[in-house]
Amino acid sequence: MKFIAITQRLIKAENYYELRETLGLQWGELFHKNELFKGFLPLPLSYEIPFSKYLESKQVKAVILSGGNDLSLFSDSDLSILRDKYESSVIESCMRHNIPLLGVCRGAQMIAHFFGSVIESNTFSKIDSINHIKSHNIIMKNEIFKANSFHNFCITKLGDDLETLAIANDNTIESFKHKTLPIYAIMWHIERENGLENTSILRKWLKNVANYKLT
Repeated sequence: MKFIAITQRLIKAENYYELRETLGLQWGELFHKNELFKGFLPLPLSYEIPFSKYLESKQVKAVILSGGNDLSLFSDSDLSILRDKYESSVIESCMRHNIPLLGVCRGAQMIAHFFGSVIESNTFSKIDSINHIKSHNIIMKNEIFKANSFHNFCITKLGDDLETLAIANDNTIESFKHKTLPIYAIMWHIERENGLENTSILRKWLKNVANYKLT
């Protein structure tokens, strides 16, 4: 059994005056019940442990940057700053070791920002029918499918190292990949309802995971 490491949402538990790392139960259900993740277990990453320590185990086959928390680009929250710093180090390590990386929602925005993309508030959209806080159509080549959506910020232009895989009706970018590295990103949540209506991009990433050789 091998592990796919996942970054977690950071929250402040006000009643206990402490910071907590959390991962939605849907992630466990996805790994336990979906055949796509057969042979893998999720490994929640702690922000207090350098990512390099996890790699020393020789068990991490891939990494997912999960949703939750705004980027520090849009928030001066200590939690956002801490998470951005940690996830930047994860991206750098994945690039260095050619480890398959998948960004989901906030994770996609993090990867996009890391590679110099443009991210804007949803309110910029000129198409009234688009609401990125609810399910909407995704356009991928000549195929259209519906996916969940829970994000307040949209990717409007990719950095030079990235290429578009799917868009929304307002031409914002819903999925992309790195041009040479096994780095993929999607703006919908694969772990939530209506997150697996189309799995072609996820399958391409998982093929990279299967082919990755632990060293």
